[in-house]
Formats: sequence, structure tokens, C-alpha cells
Amino acid sequence: MQKKALYVIIFLLVSLAFWIYRTSNIEYENTILILQQNHQYTNTIIISPSNSTCRNPLHILIIVTSYVGHIELRSAHRQAMPSDYLASKNASRIFLLAKIPSVERYITQAAIEDESKAFGDILQGSFYENYRNLTYKHLMGLQWASSKCSNTAFILKVDDDTVFNFDKTVDYLLSIPTQDQFIMGYILNNTLPRRNSNNKWFVTREEYPRQKYPAYLSGWFYIVNPKTAEIICSEAPYHPYFWIDDILVTGILTEYLNIKLQQLPSGFWLEYYELVECCIRDMVEKNIQCQYVVGPNGGRHNLLVEFNNAYRNCKTSCSRSDQQNIKDTCIMKRDRTIFSDGMAEVNKIVL
Repeated sequence: MQKKALYVIIFLLVSLAFWIYRTSNIEYENTILILQQNHQYTNTIIISPSNSTCRNPLHILIIVTSYVGHIELRSAHRQAMPSDYLASKNASRIFLLAKIPSVERYITQAAIEDESKAFGDILQGSFYENYRNLTYKHLMGLQWASSKCSNTAFILKVDDDTVFNFDKTVDYLLSIPTQDQFIMGYILNNTLPRRNSNNKWFVTREEYPRQKYPAYLSGWFYIVNPKTAEIICSEAPYHPYFWIDDILVTGILTEYLNIKLQQLPSGFWLEYYELVECCIRDMVEKNIQCQYVVGPNGGRHNLLVEFNNAYRNCKTSCSRSDQQNIKDTCIMKRDRTIFSDGMAEVNKIVL
């Protein structure tokens, strides 16, 4: 009798444990589902680009991530690649801005509205300018481009301080066969989260618990088709916000979606602005063609204009042999690697 009672008690305890496991697991799954759907990445649009931006089917829509106060940089883009020039390439361009932060004293919303009326190329979101809000800006641009300009073949995403040659970009994209899913840029592999709290890009383990980031693309310059951009934007609300935009948008989300990152040719990239300057000197002074397409401006706002002007003037009259690689012939001293944190320099100054 005692043995039978013991069996009954054991059975009841096992049944109770199983019931607790099942109900708690259901609640946990439902909670995760609710959390997944609760990540808000969309924001109200304050200023929209002109309706004519995507009126006709485009080959390329350029979306430029720009700080609201970078009026000179936006002016450089417009001067280097005017709207009529872009139209001749079956292309268009918009600038991605956020709200003016309270610390900004040199720009007003009225000035941004005037800029928008003059050029019709501003897309401004309702979030404030901050490097921790770049993910909002990045996704805002992709969402607008993939929904309002779904008839474009490619979306070219660049930063406003990126120097690039659009002629050679167009020529390269014309050579690419149509693909269902497509995203291409400079792939960064095996990048580690910065765990030093003094680093600007410090990331806590709560923000990102993994040991290293997935492969992702540099936000300097990458190309995506509207369908892939739409898939990425649709997936974003199911993932926690991560403020390093390039890593979330082109790394975490593409990894989850199993979207293959494609590498641009190695001949596209110049790591340092000094190499861009060498390219310009070669074209202007020696009639030697620059074979590279993309590089940083090094804080020189007009370098984009100089680079594109030199290329156009040199396009039909310049050449470069295989032995004239700018990375071998340009005299400069740089020990840092591409996209690194850089190194401090201490120089003696005679007073």
C-alpha cells in the first residue's frame, strides 16, 4: 500500500513538473515574440525629397548619410555631381538628415527647410543627430529608397565624407548581372567589439554579448538592390536596437537572413586621403589615370570635387601602366590599417 502511494506521489510530482515546464515555456516563447515585434526602427519623416526624385525608373539612387550641420559637404556632393549630370547617368541622390541637436548653434531648421526647397534632395527623420542614432538614419534611408524608388536597379549608400568617382561606379554596375539578392561593398571580417569604456565605440556585453562581430560592410560605400534593402528593413524590428549601424544593418541582419555579402574589387579602395591626393596630382600634373574609385576625404570638404573634376579632365587623355600603382608610387607614411582606430603622433614643436 505504501509503495502504491509512493508511485502515485511520484507520478503527480512528475506531472506537476511537466505542466510547470510547459506553461512557463509557452509564456517565455510568447514574451520573446512580443519583444521581437516591439523594436521600433521607423520614425516620422519631417522633410521628404522632391516627388520627382524617383518619378522615372533609375539605374542608381545615391543615399548619402549626412550630419545636419554638414552644409559644406552636401554642397561639395552637389558640385561634384550636379543633378543634371546624375540625370544623364539615369541616377538621383538624397541626403539623410536627423533633427538638429540642442548643442548645435550654427544651423537652424529654417535653413534646412530652405536647403530642401532649393534642391529637393533632403530626407529628414524625427530623431536627433547623434552617432548612437545612426542606425535609425541608415534604416530610414534604405526604407525610403526601397519603397519610394523600388524601380531603381541599385541603391548606393555613402557617407558624406566619402570621396568617390561616380563614372567608374556606373561603369562597374553596368557590368554586373541581375541578381535576386545583392549587397556589395568592402567586407570587414573578424572585427572585435571594443570593450574599453574609454573608447568612443565601446560596446557592453549587454548590447552585444558575442566575442566578435559577423562579417559586415563598411558604411563608407556599399551597393544594394531595393529588394534586399526591403528584406533587411522588414527584418530589423525583430532584432534589438544596436547603435553601430553598419554592423547591425549589413552584418547582424544579413547574417540572420543568410544574405551573402559580396566584395567589391580590391582596385576600388584607397585607404587614406593622402592616396586620393596623390591620385589627383597624378591626373592633373602627369596625365596618369587613377584606377581607384573610393577613399576618405581626410577632413578636406572639397576633395570630392577635386577628385571628380580631375578624373573628368583626364578621362580621355590619361593612361596608367600596370607598374604605376598609386599605392606603390605615392610617398606617404602610414602605419595604421584600413578602418583601424589609428595611432597617436607626438611631434616636437620649437616655440
